[in-house]
Amino acid sequence: MKLGKSIISDTCFGKVKNIWLDAPDSFPTFLTEISDEEKEENEQYIYKASADFQSLVKSFPVKKRGRLKWKQTMLARIDLVLREESVIGVHKAMDERTLNLFREDMNVCLRKVREFAPELPLESIGQAIRNYIVYSMLCELYGIESAFHPAIFGYSMLYPFTDNYIDSTSVSVLEKAEYNQIIRDKIAGRTVQPHTPHQIKTCELLSMIESKYPREADSTVYLLLELMLDAQQGSMRQQNENTLLTNEERLDISLYKGGLSVLLDRYFVGREITADDLSFYLAFGFFLQIADDLQDIKADSNGRNQTLFTADTANRTHERIVNKLLHFVHRIFSLYEQDNDKFKNFILTNCYCLIFSSAAGSGEFFSREYTEKIAKYLPVSFAFLGKAGGYQMGKKDSRLKDQPLKMLDELIS
Repeated sequence: MKLGKSIISDTCFGKVKNIWLDAPDSFPTFLTEISDEEKEENEQYIYKASADFQSLVKSFPVKKRGRLKWKQTMLARIDLVLREESVIGVHKAMDERTLNLFREDMNVCLRKVREFAPELPLESIGQAIRNYIVYSMLCELYGIESAFHPAIFGYSMLYPFTDNYIDSTSVSVLEKAEYNQIIRDKIAGRTVQPHTPHQIKTCELLSMIESKYPREADSTVYLLLELMLDAQQGSMRQQNENTLLTNEERLDISLYKGGLSVLLDRYFVGREITADDLSFYLAFGFFLQIADDLQDIKADSNGRNQTLFTADTANRTHERIVNKLLHFVHRIFSLYEQDNDKFKNFILTNCYCLIFSSAAGSGEFFSREYTEKIAKYLPVSFAFLGKAGGYQMGKKDSRLKDQPLKMLDELIS
């Protein structure tokens, strides 16, 4: 189907929004509890795997001599975990060949990230890689072999470059407006003159997309990028303390921004987008946006960012939103017909886990009764999550502060 602004907008604020509004806010009955025995097995596995990795991290050679052996040992350990861990269970949804291709693809992507922007901290690298992983998951759904894609790399890197800049309180409104105008002009094919390193690199990322999608051949990607920019600019209203947004305004911002981000990922897969595809990927992007807001309730509350979760501080309100989110993601996956049901169900199962783990991480904003209820569906116990900030076993070694990027470079070299 031919994508246009009106059909995207109508689907987003019509069909997808209605699925959200129609979703019950009661706790769902379709979930499967995880037994205490299975939780215990998962915890023991994580403890052991974590101890093994911590030992390897601490043994990272200070000098380059000996690093090759360290790298081989670490990669073998990562491969073993991918092939046997049961918490996420990726090996149950992807065969060995596909896992190998995925790992190779991530290696290439990480090398490109480090080459293009060596100044990026680990958190920002993670932002880019998470978006690239979403693209890789969509390829797997369609039975397409994962391979490095310059355009999706450029798009994925725009996340840490644009979102963090636009969200930064240290950047003036005027600077943000100038930055957005340069991006808009670049997307429109107009001549631009970026004058800061940040602006220059942002334009280079957009050029990577242009190199794979000549403007005269297909303008769809430029329309989607322009709409994404509109959505990002619209989301800046959430940071405006002087104007109180209504719940519907907050919802619409999340629908549009989240939906468009994943629709672009889907476009880069290179298969025709049907009406069902359009609905599903707009909805899935919205889900990921709300799940992200669920993780960030405390930070958004402190920063006075206006999301659905900060509109009302009552625990019951937060619980109703999480319930709706569970029903919503269950509904959109049940409506979406896909040949690769095994991988689709794998994604859905991990969506539930993402919701519960995010709610657990924001536990102070939920009642004790509710957190005890969701604990039944987590792959580990709440007590386990609470140790060392959750999933971080053991004490941190202060000497490792400056080592993570060096270790990453060694692993991907």
